Amino acid sequence: MSRKLILALLCAMLTPLAFGAGVSLAAFPGKPGPIAYSKTSADEVGEVGEVGEGTLERLGGLFVRGSRRGGQPRQLTLDPDDHSPSYSADGRSIVFVGEDEAGGSAIYVIGSDGADRRLVTSDGAGPRFFPSGRAIAFARRVEGHTHIFTVRLDGSGLRQLTDGPYDDSEPAVSPSGRRIAFTTDRDPSGRRDRSDIFSVGADGAGLRVMIDGPRNESEPDFAPSGRRLAFASNRGRGLGVFVARIDGSKVRRITPCNPFPPRCRSYVNPVFSPDGRQIAALGLGRRTSTVSLIDLGGDVTRTIDSGGTEEEGFGSHVGAPAWGPLPGG
Repeated sequence: MSRKLILALLCAMLTPLAFGAGVSLAAFPGKPGPIAYSKTSADEVGEVGEVGEGTLERLGGLFVRGSRRGGQPRQLTLDPDDHSPSYSADGRSIVFVGEDEAGGSAIYVIGSDGADRRLVTSDGAGPRFFPSGRAIAFARRVEGHTHIFTVRLDGSGLRQLTDGPYDDSEPAVSPSGRRIAFTTDRDPSGRRDRSDIFSVGADGAGLRVMIDGPRNESEPDFAPSGRRLAFASNRGRGLGVFVARIDGSKVRRITPCNPFPPRCRSYVNPVFSPDGRQIAALGLGRRTSTVSLIDLGGDVTRTIDSGGTEEEGFGSHVGAPAWGPLPGG
């Protein structure tokens, strides 16, 4: 197999109307329940001959594991192109991005047990539930730019909330369901600032700035209280997770750095636990990835799952987590 093909497959592995009253990724208030995430693996199968190498086989899908110690990850779906899960407020449903029959992206919903997979809408990314469980916010590319949309789970009531010559993505619905935070390039304040976090009303009105720092801010997630926001940023050393008030004040980094030698492991895709006491995030090394739990004091308390790849691209990779409330809790 050519080196270009291996690198392409590795990159694919790393890529990861007002509808009523919800939260981003999974920070619905409640008792901490399971954590869902994607995991893919690439292994060489078949014999290696004189003229070439074997075939690279991709496996994977969505997995789930309890937030407490013990137990093993359980596989929910069998398609390695499934990623970006998000739980409903009752913890009984998951929306995620998968591949449609034409090879494009699509948004699906399944039960938290992996049953009853069905299509919600095509051409979407980053789906997040509203608290009613009957609708989602998501991002879609139209006329050369990405914008924020909402749609009901049955595919009806599609509504575009943002527009203009900008790219808006990674929506996060507030616990009240009245506002949606998102990543955007609307207000660059310097050569190194290419994204900030804005919010808009669930009816598309009231656009405003939430986090506007000196570098890149992205991947917002509301705390269950609705008073704080977690996000990823490259301000300071390396790429890490920060927490701030929703008015943009009191910004502080919570992911750890080593003072000697000065080095920070990269953490992205932060999500609050349903009780607001911890954050799950995707940790990234040169060829490693972890779904890690971090308390608000900055201590990494547990690794939920991990992956690692060889230089040639073989191995496994875990993707962005979603933290669901305990059903019935």
